[in-house]
Amino acid sequence: MTVTRHENGNVGGISPVQYTFKEDIETFTLNVTTMIATIVFKIGKTWNYLYGSPESIQLEGKEEEAPAGMKYTYTLKMLIPKDRKEVEMVLQQLNQRHLIINAIDMNGVSRYFGNLVNPMRKTGKLQKPATVEGYNGWEIVFTGEFPIPAAYAPAVVSNPITPPDDIETT
Repeated sequence: MTVTRHENGNVGGISPVQYTFKEDIETFTLNVTTMIATIVFKIGKTWNYLYGSPESIQLEGKEEEAPAGMKYTYTLKMLIPKDRKEVEMVLQQLNQRHLIINAIDMNGVSRYFGNLVNPMRKTGKLQKPATVEGYNGWEIVFTGEFPIPAAYAPAVVSNPITPPDDIETT
């Protein structure tokens, strides 16, 4: 097996981050041969958007051997600016919930972090430093451990999507 040189650019960064609740998904089908997953939402459900400061969204993945085989650990961190009631109300709804995260990078690659058996979890902390120039807002961290790598969406997104203008992007 061979890895060849990539074509086109290799732009860093993730934008946007989308999430859904495990219970909003009708089916999550993974083809382990291609590493492509298909998600079908329950009627009336879809992705929710979570805005993060540009260049603040960071995804780390680690693979390591475990007694049962390989273990894949993913951590997605993001900064949501400004301490606002609207943001905190949305973030509280994510607490202790089973989440599937769709992270779309600036190359248009979309990956699903979490699934119906092994979802992601959210933690967060409010940061209000003493300096005026410092960051003011929430640091949110999504984490999960899985027996297989995070799945890819069925197709590359030619233009990474942004939330529609008519929805609130707290």
